[in-house]
Amino acid sequence: MRALYLMPLLVAAPLAAPAQPAPRTVEVRLTSFDFTPSEIRLAAGQPVVLRLTNPGSGGHNFSAPQFFAASQIPAGQNVAIRNGTIEVPSHRTVTLQLTPARGDYRLRCTHTLHTSFGMRGHIVVG
Repeated sequence: MRALYLMPLLVAAPLAAPAQPAPRTVEVRLTSFDFTPSEIRLAAGQPVVLRLTNPGSGGHNFSAPQFFAASQIPAGQNVAIRNGTIEVPSHRTVTLQLTPARGDYRLRCTHTLHTSFGMRGHIVVG
């Protein structure tokens, strides 16, 4: 009999969705003339937050056109990606959430001579 009294409560209670783990945050420092780390390893299909920090006095960018084109990037983020490149002004941090696709992607800074001076790397998504 008590089971009948509890039935309306069970029916009325919404089913809770399983909690999604918070996306992993990957810190990348853009310095003259280096990405740290220069190799970024991510898991395919797993959401990640890229935290791009430029502690220096000059501007840099994070240019990975194929990576951004292949990734799922939720709308509504306050980040400008132009031609597969994110500008990171001096003494600033830019944060972007995305879900990467499997692949090996080239990374570089497209500012004049920065790639030549060693500001390059790659993103490995397995």
